[in-house]
Amino acid sequence: MFSSFSSISNPFYLPRFLSGSSSSAVAIKPVEVHNVETLHEKRARTLKHLLKLNHVNHSVIYHDLVFHNHTAHILASAYLLRADSGHLNDIYDDESKELEPWRDSPGEISTYDWRDYLGNAKYQRAYLDFFEDQLVLNGYDWQKVLMEYLFKGKEPLINNLISGRG
Repeated sequence: MFSSFSSISNPFYLPRFLSGSSSSAVAIKPVEVHNVETLHEKRARTLKHLLKLNHVNHSVIYHDLVFHNHTAHILASAYLLRADSGHLNDIYDDESKELEPWRDSPGEISTYDWRDYLGNAKYQRAYLDFFEDQLVLNGYDWQKVLMEYLFKGKEPLINNLISGRG
């Protein structure tokens, strides 16, 4: 059944994380970047418009805070699979039927209390606003914001990404 794979001349190996040796690591080539912010083709402009529309109009978690909004992933995948502008619009329209608009959070989040509401999905809009503000304050240097909030502090948020929600 898998005999066609026996002719592969350069098999890959899983990296050995603690061995200190990189000889068995997988070499991954960079992928093409699709910068829809600057591309002028209609498909790219449509994708950019629909991603922004989704971001502005629809909450991340919906239906009693159970389901996640996957519209951005679906649109980006369709774009990479060469969907035309009409198809991208149809996907957005179809996905939007199930989504819910943003709800106001019970309060705002600041640099002093941003950890206090982790895991409380009712604050999803407040977190979006907070991190958008952080991007503005840091000159849209998303890497700086990422380093500050994901990797620094006594309880870095990266732990939540690898151990579960909230």
